[in-house]
Amino acid sequence: MSLIKKTDAIVLRSIDYRDQSKILTLYTKDFGRISAIAKGARSAQSKFASAFELGSHVAIVLYKKSTRDIQNIADATLKTSFFSLVSSMEKLNAMHQILELARICTEDDEPNLKLYNLLLGALQRLERFKKNALNLAFHFQVQLISLLGFAPSFKECVVSGKPIWESVQRSGEKELLLVPEMGGLALRSEAIAKGVSGKPVSLQVFRLIDLLSTSNPDELESLVIQDYVIGDVAQTLDAYFRHHIEGFPQLRSREVFAQIARSGG
Repeated sequence: MSLIKKTDAIVLRSIDYRDQSKILTLYTKDFGRISAIAKGARSAQSKFASAFELGSHVAIVLYKKSTRDIQNIADATLKTSFFSLVSSMEKLNAMHQILELARICTEDDEPNLKLYNLLLGALQRLERFKKNALNLAFHFQVQLISLLGFAPSFKECVVSGKPIWESVQRSGEKELLLVPEMGGLALRSEAIAKGVSGKPVSLQVFRLIDLLSTSNPDELESLVIQDYVIGDVAQTLDAYFRHHIEGFPQLRSREVFAQIARSGG
């Protein structure tokens, strides 16, 4: 039996289906991630023809059936299009990363209101930012893994429990180790002493990720991350995700926009 359900949602992915329909991946306020079909959505006469662009914030009416993998959308109203993001390549890049992370790191029918609010808030801030938009994608990534129950430790060494920043200032160590299976970062000397291995992380990357995770997201517009460090920040976060999120892939959005940047687009 299908039940009529109303909820708000963010469009994580939109795929053209047959002549005029769309298959959607949505992150909804009440049901978490779902797949749904919007029949006739690509028709110029459709009452919600413009509602299902990537990243759109919509109010939807579903014919929801628990035994069905793809739900039917009966109606939709566009609340926010975030169309202005296409005017900036950096904003568009950040939006795609945020949406891809939300899509691949969540499961169907597992509602998480905090995650929904995090996702919507990230897109709203992204629209307001004038610069350094990728900071919001990194901030979203750190907050996402925390909401999924795998909050990384950046304050204390996961091997010894010693405070990281105070310890490196005393010792003069130049890099740390990421030890995902232990939940965060370790002082290199402490890890070696205990026979623990991990991915090297520079102090610069450590400080940036710590700032990204603890700062008020509205203040991240003023945080400058040099181009040559952005890749290291992304690789460090992805390495942590890869350990905790089964099947975590290379982000397609990062690869695509990196290719565009290399080609001068």
